[in-house]
Amino acid sequence: MLVGKVIYNILSNNGNVSGVTTNIKPVFFPDPNKAQDSEVVTPSIVYEVTNTDTTDVKGQVSPVDVYQVLVTILHDDYSSATSLAEFVRTALDHVSGTYNTIKVDSIFFIDSDDNIIQKTHQGQSAIFVIEQLYRVRVKR
Repeated sequence: MLVGKVIYNILSNNGNVSGVTTNIKPVFFPDPNKAQDSEVVTPSIVYEVTNTDTTDVKGQVSPVDVYQVLVTILHDDYSSATSLAEFVRTALDHVSGTYNTIKVDSIFFIDSDDNIIQKTHQGQSAIFVIEQLYRVRVKR
């Protein structure tokens, strides 16, 4: 997906984000709720396109596609997770321009949710998960 390239480009080139983690990937597999500790790398950022809407224009290809993107931040320390989440929001919110040859009209933060995955293996007691939802408008 085009929007995945945009999210990756912005986050991987942001000094604050990449200073904490370079583990930035699309769609997390396996499911972090079912994963063994050895399969969950923290800190991590995972992004997924959850919805796509087109702009309906009679007789034309949609000039703008609107995506909803879920960005998930995983960390083994809550304070560090919230800091990384703030870096991600600052990097993405109210952004426009051309990224990886893709024209972004705008990116807007919509919502955030905090979760915790309880772990008991290898001395890791928990993985803190912060999910952020964004609306991304891409010009075609």
